Amino acid sequence: MKESRAERYRSRRRNDSEVSRFWIMGLLFSLLVLAFEFFIEIPVDAGWLQEMEMALFSASFTLLAFYLLGLTFVFSRQQEAGKVNHHVIIYAWLGAILFHLFLLISSMANQHVYKAGIILFLGPLFLTVYHFITYLSALRAARQEQEWATAASYERTAYQLILEGSKVYSEINRLKIAYPEVEQMLRANEFYGRLERYAWEMQEYLQATQFTRKDVELLEGHYFYLENLLHLAKQHPGIMESRSFAHREQGQKRINPPIDKTEEFPPR
Repeated sequence: MKESRAERYRSRRRNDSEVSRFWIMGLLFSLLVLAFEFFIEIPVDAGWLQEMEMALFSASFTLLAFYLLGLTFVFSRQQEAGKVNHHVIIYAWLGAILFHLFLLISSMANQHVYKAGIILFLGPLFLTVYHFITYLSALRAARQEQEWATAASYERTAYQLILEGSKVYSEINRLKIAYPEVEQMLRANEFYGRLERYAWEMQEYLQATQFTRKDVELLEGHYFYLENLLHLAKQHPGIMESRSFAHREQGQKRINPPIDKTEEFPPR
């Protein structure tokens, strides 16, 4: 099935935002690498180098554990982990952990080696942050599209209910004019006031800009009330429907919009 123009436009915008985000974070990482290599000096005889490596080793191990927990949570909900290859990030963290462990064991006295250790810590960290930002952005976009689709479904169902309710109301008015006993029945049973009020409330919804599930359920209740009144009116002997309305009942199924009672989205 071909994508619509709006879907292609949204997909192109998502791809552009992901590329821009990748280049921005890549530029920041490159600047940090250049800063550590050319502008920061690490004394090789400092006593805190081993403590720094131990801290980097512990932080790398902890962040890898949290990253794996995050992936487990995503996969447990049967969701995609994003377009970033998570295996690459896991291998990067494992490489950083092994490198820090090597420095702790060997105690090498070379500032470039310690700078490489810091860079090897920042690299997986940037990849992890980028992955989760990309995942959350995709999740938000998917939820927004789902909310738009639900709102469009509510709007379509509401307008269909208003249209069908107007047809039923017009048929009841025609029967009231053609058969006085129908109007007498409506007034005797105190149906007349609710009939006019419900028909007016349904027409008022034409001015609404958006519809909620509660609005659709209200319109559905009004529509079925008008249908019941029409059914009662047709029970009187000798009463016949108009040809257009009878043809509508024969050629068209009764409206029964599928409303998901369990799906509900929080407000934006």
